[in-house]
Amino acid sequence: MADLSSQVIAAYSKGQRDFSYCHMPAIRMSQYVLTGIDLWGCNLADAHLADVDFSESNLGGADLQRANLRRTNLQKVDLRGACLKDAQVEDANFQDAIANHQTEFPKDFEPLKAGIHYVGPKATLIDCNLSQHDLGGVDLSHSDLAGAQLIDTNLLGAWLVGAQLTEANLRNANLSSSNLSYASLQRAKFKGTDLTRANLTKAILFGVDLSQTDLVKSYLSGAVCDPTTQWPEDFDWEWAGVYCLGPNQSLWAADLSNLVLTGIDLSGANLVGVNFTGTDLWGANLQGCDLRDACLSGANLWGANLIDADLTGAEIDTANLDVAMLA
Repeated sequence: MADLSSQVIAAYSKGQRDFSYCHMPAIRMSQYVLTGIDLWGCNLADAHLADVDFSESNLGGADLQRANLRRTNLQKVDLRGACLKDAQVEDANFQDAIANHQTEFPKDFEPLKAGIHYVGPKATLIDCNLSQHDLGGVDLSHSDLAGAQLIDTNLLGAWLVGAQLTEANLRNANLSSSNLSYASLQRAKFKGTDLTRANLTKAILFGVDLSQTDLVKSYLSGAVCDPTTQWPEDFDWEWAGVYCLGPNQSLWAADLSNLVLTGIDLSGANLVGVNFTGTDLWGANLQGCDLRDACLSGANLWGANLIDADLTGAEIDTANLDVAMLA
């Protein structure tokens, strides 16, 4: 196996990075720097990889059973679908590596404690650092990524439906062709972000600066913003189908169904005929609103302020009005 090890090191030294699906069981490559190497799907069972620097590499789908990974640097490594069963991982650095539920770890190993982030639907990734990772096509629907660092991250074609991305840093991220429908993007940072053909239908864009993004081919129908949202020069957000929410705004017959608008201030707004079906308006300020003929079926109005609101003809029978102020 020493010959194979020498061949890999020599090829890497000459600039080769793609070694995916190579058959290298029991290979010995200790103490080398192999950052950014692609070992996707490789057979590395029983390999001796102690003290190797694999930072920012791709080990997705790799067989690392019984491998010696003592003191190995696996920082920001992609371990999705990898098998580390019975591997020796003492003092290995897993900080900001990513895994999924197909990844197998050694018995008694605690991935979250080691700094590994699980990526997948409904994942909890609050304030995590996923910068520069390749997450193209990943399904992160309904995940909590509030405050996450996603600088220079590849999210091409990613599925982020209903994801919580409040205050996330998406600077220079690739969100081309991604699905961000119903995503909460309040105060997220978008400087240099690629949103070409991104689906932002019904996304929440409160307090977002989009002035340096290209939205010409993005889909924004039914998205909501507020007066602090900034748009690219000459971009007609109203023509794109975006609604501006806030006090005294006119939203006649707008479709705001199934949105999460907890605590929003819509006092004095014209909401005649607005569709709030299934919308979460927990604690919302609707004082003095014109809600004639509005549909509030299944809406959550817990603790909402409806004092002096005109509800003539409104559908409100199935709304949750617990603790709401009606008079």
